[in-house]
Amino acid sequence: MALQRQFNFFDRVELKDPEDPSKSPEIFKSIESNVATSGRGHMVVADRSGLVHIIDKGMQVESFVAYDSGRVTHMKQLKQRNILVTIGEGDHSAHIIKLWDLDKPDRNKPGPTMAREIIVDPKGSAFPVSAFAVLENLSQVAVGFANGTVVLIYGDLMRKQTTAQKVVHQNDEPITGLGFKEMQKGSLLYIATTAKVLLYNTFLKTTQTLDDQGGGLGCAVMNESSQELAIARDEAIFFYGPDGRGPAYAYDGAKTFISFYKSYLVLVSPPNIPQAASRTFGLHSSTVSANDTTRLTIIDTLNKFTAYQATFSQGVRSVICEWGSIYVVENGGKVYRLDEMDTALKLDILFKKNMYLLAINLAHNQKYDNASISDIIKKYGDHLYSKGDYNGAMEQYVRTIGRLEPSYVIRKFLDAQRIYNLTSYLQELHSSGLANADHTTLLLNCYTKLKDVKRLDEFIKTDSDLTFDLETAIQVCRQAGYYEHAVYLAEKFEEHDLYLTVQIDDVKQYDRALAYMRRLGPVEADKNLQKYGKVLLAHLPEKTTQLLTDLCSGSLARLNSPSPTPGTASPVNNHAAGSHHHAFNILPFALGGASGASSPPVSSGAASPAIGGHATFSPKPHAKHHHESGKYAPPSPRTFMSLFVDHPANLIVFLEKVSANRWPSASSTNQSTLASHSGSGAHGNRPGSGNASAVAKKAVAGGKDSNDAASGSGASRQGASTDQDMEERKAVWNTLLELYLADPPMSPSDGPNK
Repeated sequence: MALQRQFNFFDRVELKDPEDPSKSPEIFKSIESNVATSGRGHMVVADRSGLVHIIDKGMQVESFVAYDSGRVTHMKQLKQRNILVTIGEGDHSAHIIKLWDLDKPDRNKPGPTMAREIIVDPKGSAFPVSAFAVLENLSQVAVGFANGTVVLIYGDLMRKQTTAQKVVHQNDEPITGLGFKEMQKGSLLYIATTAKVLLYNTFLKTTQTLDDQGGGLGCAVMNESSQELAIARDEAIFFYGPDGRGPAYAYDGAKTFISFYKSYLVLVSPPNIPQAASRTFGLHSSTVSANDTTRLTIIDTLNKFTAYQATFSQGVRSVICEWGSIYVVENGGKVYRLDEMDTALKLDILFKKNMYLLAINLAHNQKYDNASISDIIKKYGDHLYSKGDYNGAMEQYVRTIGRLEPSYVIRKFLDAQRIYNLTSYLQELHSSGLANADHTTLLLNCYTKLKDVKRLDEFIKTDSDLTFDLETAIQVCRQAGYYEHAVYLAEKFEEHDLYLTVQIDDVKQYDRALAYMRRLGPVEADKNLQKYGKVLLAHLPEKTTQLLTDLCSGSLARLNSPSPTPGTASPVNNHAAGSHHHAFNILPFALGGASGASSPPVSSGAASPAIGGHATFSPKPHAKHHHESGKYAPPSPRTFMSLFVDHPANLIVFLEKVSANRWPSASSTNQSTLASHSGSGAHGNRPGSGNASAVAKKAVAGGKDSNDAASGSGASRQGASTDQDMEERKAVWNTLLELYLADPPMSPSDGPNK
């Protein structure tokens, strides 16, 4: 991956000696070695005379002699324990590993206690040590030599006579880097040479080649957080894991040193250093004079950009990371501290450069809270909106749902007339359960303006719990002429009144309304027939009369059926609502005849609380198709007499059938009596002569006045007393008598206007 973005996210400060602020720290001016390490609150440097210097944050120094007769070549400060591991030269060019307990001062001389000393035996080799690595648990140390030999020392390194040594690699290429990766069983040892990258399994005792290219001295280092080996070559920085070479960062140029600081990779690269020298010598190369200009680069490996780059005129001797900063020691002894900017300052720089995606990634990696990240995403959306990239802006605004006030986004896209983008946002708002009734209204209006029936179907006919206001959705569908969708919602979620209102008032589907009432059962049928009975009688007198008869006879059974299944709907013009070719007929919730149509479940349509304080409507479990056989107290026929004002013939049929069904024995006796009265009245003096319609009006008016208590939802009462039943029969028969004696007499076959 090429690193094309470059920033300066570090501030550079030159350090001064605490005793003389006009000079650089004296300790670094007098040290000629580049051996350094750090950790646990201090830096450690060593010089050619065998001295080790421990430096605190205030640049105060404590020194002790680590090797009497030779120089210190390598050091490592452990992180988990305050142990310093050093490798130095002893008598007769022997290589000696020493473990220093920095928490335990030596009683006999200045400095810490030496806990263990191990003489490395590379089979008599006199070649210098070029690399070493140590496990934090001090169970293994690997030492690499310039002749290509790697010696593994294993056991409890803190105890005498418990360790052993063996050569695990032998070749002609010099060892340039070593690193351990801990495993459940044993460990993996990365071995970098000038020509190859190898992996040795200390448990299986096997070696595999990861790459046929190696790296120079000082250019191979372990990333302790990811447990990967990083190797810097002239063309790029490569990372290696147990499976081989992984990602790489393209960064051209010679490199003499690499190190890790947090998620940053620190590179040192003298631009004029010969390529061969860069592969052979370390950071402090004999080919680099004190006047060479050296470039230091810091790469953010998480966010994939260059976080800092600067030149150092005196060259770089050491790079030490401690106390939350990077310390750069020049060859001349000057020391510079590189302090990382806080994230807020970095974000401000990115905002000014309109690099919002990078800012979002940076905030994520810095563990910013969701509210802060949403604010950055909003800024990115605003930037895209200002450029006219409405699609891109909406993608960002959708990511802020739950944090950013929806009205902010809605206002922008209403003003810009970007209805399609606004629809996408409103859909996501509903999917998140954060929409209110206004959002539902707006979304449905968007669908209807776009004539997007497919997405309207997907939104309304979802099988999951609805996340919008049901009554609002039905109302908007009615206003836009999408009656099928209104009917579907009302039936599925058992909004009986709304269902019947649409079927009767909007689309004039009276057959379906009657069939629906029949399946609702006596209580709902009673209530809705009182409301819609007159309209239904005007259009379907026989079927309506039969439903009223069944209801008042006590024989109306309730029919349950599964809810409708989603299908395809299309908008309907109000003027075409009455056509028998209406689009309702092809929808899955279209109703058939009074006896065979599928029917909706019955419920009160109660709402349950939802996210954000809005109502979420959930369909109730539907029973299998069956009839309820429970009995009920039928309502008074007088409740419905007023519906028959313009239909006296149907009133006669209604009263006759109710009388025969409710009082069968009495009706058979009295029907003949009524017939004789009717016959004598036809040939002699008969009361109540006149127009039959007027008689019907008088009869229903009298029925209403005779017993006001009979009105209302009679099916909800638990029966009537014997006196009330007698009064009911008397009223029915008196009304029938008046109708029979009307002039001219009415028969059920006569039309209402005859």
